[in-house]
Amino acid sequence: MTHALIVGSRGVGKSTLIRRLLQELDRPVCGFETKKETAPADDALGSPTYIYPVGEPRRRTEENLLGRCKAGRFDTRPGAFDRFAPVLLRPVPAGAVLLFDELGFMESREKAFCDAVLSRLDGDTLVIAAVKDKDLPFLEAVRSHPKCRCFHITRENRDALYDEVLRFVREQLGGCPDRRGE
Repeated sequence: MTHALIVGSRGVGKSTLIRRLLQELDRPVCGFETKKETAPADDALGSPTYIYPVGEPRRRTEENLLGRCKAGRFDTRPGAFDRFAPVLLRPVPAGAVLLFDELGFMESREKAFCDAVLSRLDGDTLVIAAVKDKDLPFLEAVRSHPKCRCFHITRENRDALYDEVLRFVREQLGGCPDRRGE
């Protein structure tokens, strides 16, 4: 099993491409999504960013608050990602896909979380991940993992890249049919 990493800068369509893939595959999905919320923003602290387990209601709580972003600067809550590491290591239903949306700079100092991600990449449950193109040791370890293939996305190639990634993911899943029965 080789995992699919969608690598690119902010705002190029990593998450959009992955959502399209998952919709097409029509399989159970586990993992996480991170989301910078625009409201409620605090004028002094900035906009909150949360981590949400896939398939569960999106609840904005102190437990899943990762930090706040203001004027392009991010203030991460210490231990926020590490508290989520056990969720990544939960058993995964047969045939499921693991979603990591997104791996970036915020979690790079959170050892338990980084270890959980790398452990999942060592495994045989397909991981589809959005990965920032930043030069950090954790992200480099993810991108250079021997069981991963990187697909570099740009605004210019994102539409064509979708078909390439879909073919690759289907191969990893044993040529599974998609929702169109192809």
